[in-house]
Amino acid sequence: MKKYLFSLAVLFVLTGLSFAESKVVVEGAWVGEVPPSSPVAAAYMTIKNEGTADDKLLSVTSSIAGSTMIHQTMIDEQSVASMNMIGVLVIPAGKSVVLKPGGTHIMLMDLKEPVTGKGKIELDLKFENAGEMKIEAPVKKLSE
Repeated sequence: MKKYLFSLAVLFVLTGLSFAESKVVVEGAWVGEVPPSSPVAAAYMTIKNEGTADDKLLSVTSSIAGSTMIHQTMIDEQSVASMNMIGVLVIPAGKSVVLKPGGTHIMLMDLKEPVTGKGKIELDLKFENAGEMKIEAPVKKLSE
């Protein structure tokens, strides 16, 4: 009987967990304009998780870049900035994560063509729970 009740309790817990969901919305995406000879550019956006479960941004790809990385800018005690790669970016349930210059951002590396003069760059985002999402990010001057 105890084994039966334990199994039933586990089933209820697992069933409850399966109802938690992630609803991710990406807003305000843009790519910073860089000189035509630059091999890198950065993408910025706000990622909202309107769901009831945390989600994770696992990867970003773009046909314009040979590779991409999620980076966070860190400033040390001597006020020297450096970028550290983040394996995954957690998007907490009911919260937003802002990717912005001087903070967390997506590096587009080994650019296959200049972003300068492009209207928009397509980015493919892959989330742990929300799955894959294609977005278009306009190219803007960093001073805008």
